[in-house]
Amino acid sequence: MNGNRRPRTLLVLAMDNWLSRVYLAVVVAATGFFLVDTFFVSHADASMAGVVPWVLTAPLSLLYTLLPEGTLNGTGDGVFLALYLVGIAAAALANAAFMGYALRKIWPASGGAAAGA
Repeated sequence: MNGNRRPRTLLVLAMDNWLSRVYLAVVVAATGFFLVDTFFVSHADASMAGVVPWVLTAPLSLLYTLLPEGTLNGTGDGVFLALYLVGIAAAALANAAFMGYALRKIWPASGGAAAGA
């Protein structure tokens, strides 16, 4: 039973305040724009749309510099794209959980159900 407690606590920190929700919405919008740009827009030159989610989820997403060539510029195959998306999601959730934790420490009255209202 304790094994499920830690991920649930991290998700509560990441989702129970307005700051984290807005941050996650911005990351989702940027990632959606990247996917639309990748699959539906033809470019004569490279697009920088994949860099925006990467920058928004820094510092954890900076670990992408260790990935193989072609992952961030769209020349990799579907496995690299899936790895990119999973990494962006994990980094965004970790950053949102940190924002929620920091917001609770800075403003203790914002914790719990009152933060979402």
